[in-house]
Amino acid sequence: MNRKESRSPYFSIVIPVYNRAEFVGRTLKSCLSQSFDDFEVIVVDDASTDDSVQVARAFNDPRLRLICHATNRGVGPARNTGADNALGEWIVPLDSDDELLPDALKRMYGRAKESGVDIDRLQFMVQGDDGRFSPDPPLKDEVWEYKDYIRWLERSSGRPSETLPIARRRTFNQVRYADDRTLEGPYHLDFMSRFKARTCPDVVRLYHHDAANQLSIPTFARLLRDTPSQSLSIERMLAAHGTALGQLAPRCYVAQLSLAAALHFLAGKKLKGLKYSAAFLQSNLLSVHTWLVLMAGLFGPRPLASLVIMRAAVRAALSRKKSCARRMSKANGRHSST
Repeated sequence: MNRKESRSPYFSIVIPVYNRAEFVGRTLKSCLSQSFDDFEVIVVDDASTDDSVQVARAFNDPRLRLICHATNRGVGPARNTGADNALGEWIVPLDSDDELLPDALKRMYGRAKESGVDIDRLQFMVQGDDGRFSPDPPLKDEVWEYKDYIRWLERSSGRPSETLPIARRRTFNQVRYADDRTLEGPYHLDFMSRFKARTCPDVVRLYHHDAANQLSIPTFARLLRDTPSQSLSIERMLAAHGTALGQLAPRCYVAQLSLAAALHFLAGKKLKGLKYSAAFLQSNLLSVHTWLVLMAGLFGPRPLASLVIMRAAVRAALSRKKSCARRMSKANGRHSST
């Protein structure tokens, strides 16, 4: 599919990169090999210290632009930089260790052309490298407003990162990612409070788990560096959206209270950590995790950071075990059918 008559591309794929030399080539190949060719790729290097920039430059493709931050600022600012420099009608955010599946842009284009001018976001399914599809339950072809999105957070355990939402470039004039190291949740809620979205059952993104520096895998240094801004972010989010979350997504709301407690303790803000712990325990007094966070947080950020890292390591190990079991089950199924 070709739209060369247009002076601007239809899609701008924005890829923030930080120390992903081993993986970003895989991501770029998946973009540049798409069957739909009316797009640009904007790589925003967030002051990598490895060969990420050299890997991107080696592609030497006119559809690819490289923008380099002088200092490491975080994924949100990198995405904003990409959107500010984009020319396309739609922004496609893609992580630097993931891939677009074949014909992904073609599918996105079809959905975009079907949608009315009042639809400013298209939200797609993703496939994990373990074969699992997200979200669960799968997306349907629906139009969502703010309340619909919050109800979906409740059904999906509050993981918008396990989808691929694309947005019209014009929306960045009103809603942007935070210009610091804060979490993405507030951006999505702020967005949906202003715009309509269409959800699509198409699977367009391959989600990989093999990068060591994924944001979902915390490190001691990153926790202590990022949590002051993240604690402010979740505080603002609860102030703006807490009432709606409490009414429409109560399980998600109390989970955010627990997260707010942990982030404030990690940021050294004990009084606010106690405040959010108390609010959470009012609805879930028997939560062992929150009591552990509360006790560790009272001793200071470092003991709590150790607890968070240990819990994340256990969860990652269990996830890998489940992934291996799924792959073995599929392999055995193929073997038995031959």
